[in-house]
Amino acid sequence: MNDRIKALEKKLQEHERRISELEKAIFVKKIKPKEKQEYKGLSGGIEYLISKEFLNTPRSVKEIYEELRKEGYHYPEKSVHKLLSVDFMTKRKILTRIKENNVWKYVTRK
Repeated sequence: MNDRIKALEKKLQEHERRISELEKAIFVKKIKPKEKQEYKGLSGGIEYLISKEFLNTPRSVKEIYEELRKEGYHYPEKSVHKLLSVDFMTKRKILTRIKENNVWKYVTRK
């Protein structure tokens, strides 16, 4: 009987481990925080802003553009707008946008 209980406990522990791994795979953040140096290019700059939770509140393209410049990412505002709307919103579905006072603002999806 003791061997049977030990076998069941071992099986339960294995199931717990597997469930934990599945939860980590499913419920991870879409962008994991890294060191700033690891974010390359304009896409990396936006990922960096997301990782430091800058886009947890709605931000206009102008605000995002200015924050990128403060962080050392110097790209045209048009490029920022296009990357936000095409890559981060449509393809990767990391961001969404809302209209506030006739201005589109981007924010992280929940």
